[in-house]
Amino acid sequence: MNYSTDGQEAAKSFAIRRRDFSILVAQSEVFTCEVLSQLLKEQGYNVVGRAVEVEDTLQQIRVKRPQCVILESEISGRQSFDIVHQMRQSNQQTKFILYASKPDLRMIANAMQLGFFGFLYASDGLEELHRCFQTVSSGGCYYSTGFMALLKNFGVEILADSTRNELKRLTDREREVLKMVANGHTATEIAEQLGISYRTAINHKAHIAKKLELSSCRQLPRYGIAVKSYL
Repeated sequence: MNYSTDGQEAAKSFAIRRRDFSILVAQSEVFTCEVLSQLLKEQGYNVVGRAVEVEDTLQQIRVKRPQCVILESEISGRQSFDIVHQMRQSNQQTKFILYASKPDLRMIANAMQLGFFGFLYASDGLEELHRCFQTVSSGGCYYSTGFMALLKNFGVEILADSTRNELKRLTDREREVLKMVANGHTATEIAEQLGISYRTAINHKAHIAKKLELSSCRQLPRYGIAVKSYL
């Protein structure tokens, strides 16, 4: 890959301030956690802690306030996304990078809706880590080469930031309705399955179309199909 002069200067600047970029490594296995932490330290990064339990991860984030957490999708047998939920609710400024070691389509779709800033796959090399940290530290969102290949195998397209922000406007019930629309259900069927009135189902569809800035409810099926993996 060819870098512009600006890109080279940015990379050099980031290399200089690696010590100022605090990282917490949260992995499911002690060995992986130790190896990754040591590797990052050797590269000059400021690794402020490591954790293999959900509660320990939460505690270290609250106390140490790292700028970034490399978070595996499942820790100690539990999905670790609860950590991201809790930190967002408490307005914690820590940015999360997903470390996917056990690919699962639903897990990946959920992560991409949660607001992770980086996405890494277990097979990624050290250079991908550097690029990810550089992008995330600048406020961007990074998808590694390995993660992109994983998405391609699942047949998933990357959502544009604008589309991701649109979906965040929807409530859980509206997401459910949109998914049912994408699956071809009529308003009558939606009402029956959700135990609501036909009029309420119609109102849900109208509210969804308005929040997504669609011209009419007729556009919902096409939109829903395009984003169904993220609902």
